[in-house]
Order: sequence, then structure tokens, then C-alpha cells
Amino acid sequence: MDKKQILEKFSQLVSIESVSTDSKRHKEILKAAEFIRKELIQLGCQVNLYQKDNCPPLIIGKYRPSFAPPSPKWLRRPSKATEGKAIGVYAHYDVQPEDPITKWKTPPFKLTVKNGKIYGRGTADDKGHLIQVLTSIKRLIEVDKLDNNIVCIFEGEEEISSKNFEELIKKDPSLKNIDAFYVVDMGMKAKNIPQIFYGLRGVIGFELKIKTSEIDLHSGVFGNRVLNPAQLAAELMSKMVDGQTHEIKIPGFYDDVKKTSKEEIELLLKSNSTLVSKVYPALDINGVVSGYTGEGFKTIIPAEALVKFSIRLVPHQDHKKIEKLVEKFVKNNLPKEVEYEFREPTGSNAFYTDFKNPFAQKTAEVFEDVFKNETLFNRSGGSVAAAEILQRVFEKPVILIGFSLPDDNIHAPNENFDEEMFWKGIVAIEKIFAQ
Repeated sequence: MDKKQILEKFSQLVSIESVSTDSKRHKEILKAAEFIRKELIQLGCQVNLYQKDNCPPLIIGKYRPSFAPPSPKWLRRPSKATEGKAIGVYAHYDVQPEDPITKWKTPPFKLTVKNGKIYGRGTADDKGHLIQVLTSIKRLIEVDKLDNNIVCIFEGEEEISSKNFEELIKKDPSLKNIDAFYVVDMGMKAKNIPQIFYGLRGVIGFELKIKTSEIDLHSGVFGNRVLNPAQLAAELMSKMVDGQTHEIKIPGFYDDVKKTSKEEIELLLKSNSTLVSKVYPALDINGVVSGYTGEGFKTIIPAEALVKFSIRLVPHQDHKKIEKLVEKFVKNNLPKEVEYEFREPTGSNAFYTDFKNPFAQKTAEVFEDVFKNETLFNRSGGSVAAAEILQRVFEKPVILIGFSLPDDNIHAPNENFDEEMFWKGIVAIEKIFAQ
């Protein structure tokens, strides 16, 4: 399989506008799932698609050397006398919206190779990694060097909090037999500086609507007489988090936060990590909507205010418990006569695993062989719900890896994947699958 063929497959997948946040493009999600299903079947995988209602399908493709059909082209033996480990590998095929489209220098859904970069929405997050996985399997089959069982777990809801992932993976009992899971949705520290992530923060997204009247009111007539929902929202959030120290002031919030060990701090400092964004919780206002925001002035007291905010969690904090603490805090800090409504929060717990486990250490050796630099062990301030779910449900090691770079513009215009890291990443995954 030459580079031209690989890029053609990559181009076909990027051209599918599988934006999971946009219900109008649901057919594109299904189109992407069908494309991947066919690719897995061509590799000799047994493929199952799992869905709840009309959600994006979870694709599980299982490659077993003993069951793979013989192929004259690949020169495969009809069967293997023994099989190796069972390796699970996760990636996702849904992508973020392309907005703002005017900031793109290349068409977002047309793969463009330019100046050592592969441009297009989803190239780095996460279709590029998915193509790397498929390519690695195919290349190992072609040279008859894949003796391990490989189980591909490809999700279509990662960008919308993986809300059905846990329920869907439980539908496939064979996943219990996997020895270790690789989540291929992370990135390099820098070009040719590999890293393995052993920790992620969890996240909860909140949406709170505060309402004080049925309609906007004249500020000259009703000022000082009625409550202003925008001001109430501002006061509430200032009580919830200190804007200078970032301390979260919700009673009981820090009860389950554990102290980071000296050994781990030294490990993180080795990778030049910013500790405050890796090992501490955080609360951030993501957006506020209230009143008049057009040109000029409209002297009103708005009828309602909408606040969107998120909380990043650290290991040992339970998102369900934190959700209840937040709801109690809001109830206790808003005037009793004020109407408010919480949209059901979406949340996931933090992920943490032992960075000394044999799979992680062996992967570090592979990376050092491919990239010729020491592998760093790191934690991320971000969240990948699937990692925590896979670990909790199956109680097996989960190793987070990836080959994108910090300047690949993930979730932004001109998203790209560095060419050199793309091709080297394929080699690294091959070595992981073959070991």
C-alpha cells in the first residue's frame, strides 16, 4: 500500500462532513460510518455497528489472525496455530464544525497537502489517527506480521461528550477479553518528541437559565423595582469561583481531591507541564447571553439570562456528586422568587492510570525507536470520555497516544496534520500492534 493510496483513503474520509453537533448533517455521519465499515471488512475484520435510537453508530471491527481469510495478494496462511494479545484501539470519526469558514485558507472538507502539512477538518482530530490505524493493520497483514488480535473501536459521538459510548460498548461482551486499550486521540509534545498520557481531567457542561419576568422591561420604569437576571447571573458566578485565584467556592467541592505525589510532580515537570492546568480542577464561564447586544442601546431590564459554564475535574472527583453540589449552590444563592432552569448536565469523570504499566513502558520504547527521542509521560487538562469509560468498565490498562502537533489547529480553522508525523505515526502503530 503506497502513500498515494493511503492519502486517497484519507481524502475520501475527510470529504465526508461528519459533524456530530449538526443534526442537519446526520446523513454524513452515517456515510462516514459506512465508509469505515467497508474498510474494516476489506481488512478481514468482523464488523458490528451499535446504535441507540438514531445516534451516530459505534463501529467495532475485530481482526483475528486465525479467522482472517487467506489472500493471494497478502500471501497469508489460512490460519495461525497460536494467537497473541488482544489489543483494543480507539479513535473517533466525528469532527467539529468548520466555523468560521472565512478563516480557512483551504477548503475544510478537501484534503490538501501543502508545505509539509495535510490540511482539512478532522485531519488531526481524529480522522488522521483513524487512517493511521487502518493503514497499520493493512501493512502488517500484507507482510504476514500481525499475530495479535486487533479490535478497532471507532466512535461517532466524541465531539458531543460520548453520551452513548458506555451503553454501546457494553453490548459487545468480547471486549472483556482485551488485554489493553490504546486511545489514539492525543498528540506529540513537539515534532519528534513523543509523549504518553496517563491522566486526563473530567468535565461537566452546565447550562443555567435565570428568569425574572415574562418580557423585557423598561429600565426607567422598572429599574430598582425588579430583579435583573443578568446581574443575578454575574453575582452568582462570582460567588461560585474567584476570578483572581480561580478557587472554586462551592462547599464540598474539594473533598475528594487528592494531593499529587512528589514523584509525579517531578515527572510532569520533566515534560515542562503547566501543573495548574493538569492536576487542579477549574471552573470557566463559556458564554453568557442576556438582553440587547445589537448596535446602539436598548434601555431594558432583560427577562432572562443564560449562562453556560464548565467544570474540569481531577481524579477521584465524581461528576454526579459535583453536579448535585452545583445545583444545591445555585438553589441556595438565588433569591427564592427567581425562576431558574438547569439543562441536564453532560459530564465525564477524570481518567488516571499507572504510567508504570508494562504496555505503557513498551510503547515508550517503540516511540523512542521511531522518533529517536525520549518518551515523555504527561497528563492533559482536556478530556476524552472514552478513556475513563474503557478503564472503568473493563478494568484493563488504557494508554493514550497520538501524533498531532500543538500547532495543528485542532477545533480551529486550517486544521492540519504534519506530514512527517503522520507517516512516522503509522510506523509506530505498526510496531505496537506487532509487538
